[in-house]
Amino acid sequence: ITLTILISIFIILSILVSLNLTTSIDTYVYNLIMKLESDFFNTFNLIITTFGSTIFMIILVILILLISIIIKKKHYGIIITIVMLTSTLTNNIAKLIFARPRPELNTLVEETFYSYPSGHTMAITTMAGLLIYLINKIKINKIYKIIINLFLGLLIILVALSRVYLGVHYITDCLGAIILSTIILLISINIIEKKEWL
Repeated sequence: ITLTILISIFIILSILVSLNLTTSIDTYVYNLIMKLESDFFNTFNLIITTFGSTIFMIILVILILLISIIIKKKHYGIIITIVMLTSTLTNNIAKLIFARPRPELNTLVEETFYSYPSGHTMAITTMAGLLIYLINKIKINKIYKIIINLFLGLLIILVALSRVYLGVHYITDCLGAIILSTIILLISINIIEKKEWL
C-alpha cells in the first residue's frame, strides 16, 4: 500500500513538474531559503552538498565494502553497492525522461545535467535509508540507533535544502528525488527480506 501511494505521488508530482505547474511553490521555497543568504550559509551549504556528491558516494561505498569484508559481512557491502548503482541509474534515466532545465539563478556551483530529480538528494536518501535499515538489523544500544537515525534523516533534509540554496535545483526536484529513492529502498528491502540475505 505504501509503495503504491508513493509511486502515485511521484507520478502526480512528475506530471505537475513536466507541465510547469510547480513554479509558484518552487519560487516561494527558494525565496524563503535565500533569506538566510550569508557567507556562513554559503560555506555551510557548499560543505553539506558534498555528502550527496558522486565522489563522496564512491568513496563511502568502497569504504563500506572494505569494512564489510574485514568484519566478514561482505553481503552488507554488496547490497549497498547494488542498491546505490540502481539508484544512480534510475536517477539518470529519470533526468533524461523529464529533461527539466536547471534553475536560471545565480549559483555557487556549476551543474550541467538535467534538474529533475536531484541526483545529490537521491544519493544521500538511498544511502542514508540503507544505513538506517542495516543499522536497525544490528544489535547495538537503542539510544545509539535513535541518534544515528535522526542524524541520517537530518542529513537528507540538509542536502536537499543545500541544493535549493545553491541554486542548482528546485524544491520539487528534491522532493521527487526523496520519493523515488524511497520507492527504490522499499523494493530493495522487500527483495532482501524475501531472499533472507541478512
